[in-house]
Formats: sequence, C-alpha cells, structure tokens
Amino acid sequence: MFRFNDELLLSTVDRDLAAEAFPDVFFALDDPALRSDFKRLDTEANKKKAHSRLIGQAALVLAVASLLTFPLEPVISLLIGADSESSSMFRIFALLGALCGVLAIVFGNIGLGFGKAKRGWLRSRLATERLRQWHAQYIIAHAADIAAAAGDQARKVEFLAARKIAYERFRRGFLSQIASEYSKYTQRNSAGHLSIYTIADLDTKAFWIEPAWGAAIERETVAANRQALQQLLDAYAATRIQGQVQYTNYILSDHGRFWSHPATQLRILGNTSFMLVMLAFLANLLALAIALWGPFEQAGTALGSIGMTLAILSVGSRALQEALHPHEELQRMERYAAKVGYAKRQFETAGTPADALAAAVVLERASTDEMLDFLAINENARFVL
Repeated sequence: MFRFNDELLLSTVDRDLAAEAFPDVFFALDDPALRSDFKRLDTEANKKKAHSRLIGQAALVLAVASLLTFPLEPVISLLIGADSESSSMFRIFALLGALCGVLAIVFGNIGLGFGKAKRGWLRSRLATERLRQWHAQYIIAHAADIAAAAGDQARKVEFLAARKIAYERFRRGFLSQIASEYSKYTQRNSAGHLSIYTIADLDTKAFWIEPAWGAAIERETVAANRQALQQLLDAYAATRIQGQVQYTNYILSDHGRFWSHPATQLRILGNTSFMLVMLAFLANLLALAIALWGPFEQAGTALGSIGMTLAILSVGSRALQEALHPHEELQRMERYAAKVGYAKRQFETAGTPADALAAAVVLERASTDEMLDFLAINENARFVL
C-alpha cells in the first residue's frame, strides 16, 4: 500500500513497490531529478513555515504581554505590597510592557520579518505543489507515449529524453523564477494573475502547466498497448487518486497534531477562548460582589484585574485562531475532498481509457484550484491582536 500524498515515490519502499506492481510503466513513474528537487524544496518550505509561525506567535505573545501590564498592577500590589520598592518594580514592569507593545507592532502589524518569512514559505510550497502537478500532468498527458514505449527500449529512451527536456524547461521557466511566478498566483491586479483566474474560469484547459498537454492527452493508443495503458491508469489511481483521498481524510480528521490539523486547532482554541471568557466573567462578578457587600476592597480590585487579564488572554487565543484560520482551512479541504471524491467516482466508472483520463483531468484541475485557495488564504494571514 502506498503512503498518502507520495505519488513522487519519495521512499525506497514505495519505489520498490511501484516497480513490482507496475513493471511495464515504472520508467514513467520514477523521476529522480524531480524527486531530488522536491525533497530540497519541501525541506525548505517546512523550515520557512516554522520560522514564519515562530515570528507570528512571538508577535502575539508580545502584544498580550504588553496589554497585561497595567491590569496586573493591582495583583502585584496585593502580592508584594504598595511600598516604594513595589512602585519601582512596577515601573520596570511597565517599561517592559511598553517595549513588548512596540515589538508587537513592528513584528505583527507592520509585519517586519514575518512577511518575508511567510512569503518564503509560500513560494517554496507553491514550487512543491507545482512539482507534484507537473509529474501527474505529464503522466496523464503522455499516456499514449508511455504505453507505446512499454516494452520498447528505443521508445523508452526517447520518452525519457523528451521528459528531461520538458522538465529542464520547467526548471528554468518556473522553479528558478519562483519569486515572480508567485505574484501571478497571489496578486489579483496583475496581468499574469488574470491568466490564472479569469481564463481558468472560462477554459478548463488553462490549468495545464504546458498548454500542449491538453491536446496530447486526447491521442488514442493502439490496441496492442492497451495493457500497458491500463497498468498506467492503475498506477495513477493507486498513487495519485487514492493518495489525495487519504490526504483529505487525514486533514479533515477530528484528532491530530495541533499545527497540522485545522479541526484540532478549531476545537482547542475555541474551547480555550470560551473557557477564558467564562472565567473572566466569573472573576468580574466576584469583584462586583465584593465591591457591593464585602469589606475586602483590595481583593475585589485584584479580582477585577484578574478578570481583565483573562479577557485579554481570550482575545489572544482568538487572535491565534484568526491567524491560523482553521475554519477557512476546513472549508477549503472540504471543497477539495468533494472534488477528489467526484473525480475518483468518474475514474472508477470510466468505460474507456479516454474516460479515465478525462476523470484524471478533473482531479488535476481540482488540485490546481485547491492550491490557489491555499495561497489566497495564507497570503492574507496576519498574527495581529
């Protein structure tokens, strides 16, 4: 069984399994050059994502710390007294709070450091997703060539040479120009971006990385190559379609790691924010009760401060939820899961290889749409209070 989201056969185990299961077309499934680029860029993307998240979270922590400075004054006074020593300590505390506020504005609202790190992550992620799509699109677009080359060494060499040239063209035209290419997917007012959105909405072939592939996929294979073609379709189903089904199921699961599962983020942050608000109301009610009927005026003031502190922490929790946007991520993945499910059903009920390839086109178009949604959501994400 192949691992989900691993149609590039990144592991030795998957390559061995693919070579055994699809021996006639394995030469087309295996692409060492693309795989090497993907591993490098995927590692870069993960590091840059962690870096950008660290800066964003630090900005939120600094903002919360700054806002907590004055609400905590009565609590500090209650704990250590209201003498000159405590006043000096609070002045230092207030200066630190002001510094935290300035840093929060610089790194959060202005986006110094965070914006650059986030763009680096999204550019690397765009590159990895287009690599996946290039691999899948090339296979389905050249299904006739692959089937014809199966069992024919000369044609196999010819196919691999043509693929190498096409991939080098992609490397130079896209991967090496990822900074400028990224703007085409994220800036709605750029001419290049219009070619992604406007034309894609009107022409279902516009998502092809190379326009000629849209015509190439319609070529027929001779009857003698149908066995190899079916093997290729089986390989696509096992590595690409099933992998995307498993991936969406994984992301949409109710339980998982906090930083990779939006449902987990929504549950934990939503519950945390609600609990903090309830505790803030309780602390405030106790403070009001003491102020009306109790003799402990200083304790009541401290409880009111605790209530304000809890309310600020709740706002911080809500701000983190807004920055991670789990609700939008869930909606995006639900849309993609529905499209993947539709493509899978179309593929499984296809009466001819041409129908199966048409279903594969549906999946690849859905993959491109999902990538555009991902970039749009995360391009606008901000860690601000």
